[in-house]
Amino acid sequence: MKTLLCTLLLLAGLATSAFAQKTAVKKGVILLDKQPYAHIENAGDYTYYISNLQNERLFVVKHLYFIDPQSANLVNGATETHYWQFVFTKSKTVVEMPFFATYGLDSEVVARKICLARLLKNDALDPQALADFVTNNGAVYSERREALNRAAATPPTGK
Repeated sequence: MKTLLCTLLLLAGLATSAFAQKTAVKKGVILLDKQPYAHIENAGDYTYYISNLQNERLFVVKHLYFIDPQSANLVNGATETHYWQFVFTKSKTVVEMPFFATYGLDSEVVARKICLARLLKNDALDPQALADFVTNNGAVYSERREALNRAAATPPTGK
């Protein structure tokens, strides 16, 4: 029974790895399965501009954070909530994703997220992929940040 289970898990792993996309960033170009996919430009301060292969800017990805007292926990005591914000230039659409701490290059993490979401098709933004990306991720961090700002701006009521 264990042998059968191990064999099935091995086959499932091989099947998924055969279809896995290989993403890399070399000299400012995002490569998907060794083919140029898009340009990525590091603007500093964890800000990345994404352009198509003709260097037309499509969107910007920023690492942002805010102070959230509810995010403190016993493990790290931190009150900072970090996230990636994608701002799509033409539509002004904002999408946010959790920030994952990495020990590698953040540009490669951003590239992987873009490729996994399949945001570009035929060297342009794919409207269906963008709609799915918006639906699947939303802008929950901006909503939380605005709620905290409203609460801080509301004067306390006294008797």
